[in-house]
Amino acid sequence: MIADDVQDLLESLAMAVGRGMSVDDLEGRVVAHSAHHGEVDQVRAQAILSRSVPAEVSAWQEAHGVAATREPVRIPKNPDLGMAARLCVPLLHQDRRVGYLWIIEGHGPLNPQERDRAVRDAAAIAALLDDGGSSHTLSQLLIGEIGVRRAAGVLGEGPLRVMALRGDPDGLREAVGAELARVRRPPAFTILDRHAVLLLNRGEDATALGERLAARIRAGVGVSASHPGLESAVRAHEEALAAARAAAAERTLRPVAHWPDLGVYRLLAEPLTGRPGSAGGPLDTLREHPALLVTLETYLDSGGDAQETARQLHLHRTSLYYRLARIEQLAGRNLKNGTHRLELHLALKLCRWNAV
Repeated sequence: MIADDVQDLLESLAMAVGRGMSVDDLEGRVVAHSAHHGEVDQVRAQAILSRSVPAEVSAWQEAHGVAATREPVRIPKNPDLGMAARLCVPLLHQDRRVGYLWIIEGHGPLNPQERDRAVRDAAAIAALLDDGGSSHTLSQLLIGEIGVRRAAGVLGEGPLRVMALRGDPDGLREAVGAELARVRRPPAFTILDRHAVLLLNRGEDATALGERLAARIRAGVGVSASHPGLESAVRAHEEALAAARAAAAERTLRPVAHWPDLGVYRLLAEPLTGRPGSAGGPLDTLREHPALLVTLETYLDSGGDAQETARQLHLHRTSLYYRLARIEQLAGRNLKNGTHRLELHLALKLCRWNAV
């Protein structure tokens, strides 16, 4: 298990340098601690017992730059807190900060060889925490157990998309793990409700990755729209699940279905995701043109009969054809395409339904 591996590394390092040490996560919770080697101060004893670091201790540490440092930094002693001097080694993995390694240096700093060993082992600990931690953090974020601020320290910030694949959890874990092992900076992923869920926030080529994964699991893959940051991760997850479902239902959307391109399946999914008639729908560009909306609905209600539409609207046929061409241009849909007509027609009726 990851926790056991972290503990083993920590004990080995503590024995090698003869100092007590601990690993904290980004929230100041003690993840692991060594057996007592060398000096034991009041702060270390209290942190081990409570599994957390007191607020005043965190403030003293942060005052010496631990939250931003990318290099080891020595924190001077603070007798008022009962705190000996200690070395903070930030735990960084693939540019993500996942926690801190604390080494008590009360009777003197580590020598250069010991310090180098601490930095190497800290990198290994960070990799272990990130591999397991990012999965757990992503799950917690998506089910609402933690907030965006806490998740950002592990998962990173910035624009994102979410990818979803449905299947047997063991098969998904093996297939996704094998594919991501080929990637230099693999995205965070977890298994949630029989779906593999990947957080794409490092500029990944979603289509190429999705096609490779689809070939491994022989199933459709869903990808959300692009979102500005983790505050939209839950919504992006819903979109990815809906896109994966659409890929399973519609052969023409496979192997990788993207939320913005789902057409009528997007409209069917939106009541389930709580955002019917949402931004980005097929009617968005027509809402400022009421006459075009009326023309479109009349045309679709009459089964695409141009003569009947012109009669009902008291339009010359030339004027009707101009309006229909304008509708196609603004909506980005082809009225000769049955799927596009269905999408537009359903969107119009959903607008009426939601207006009541």
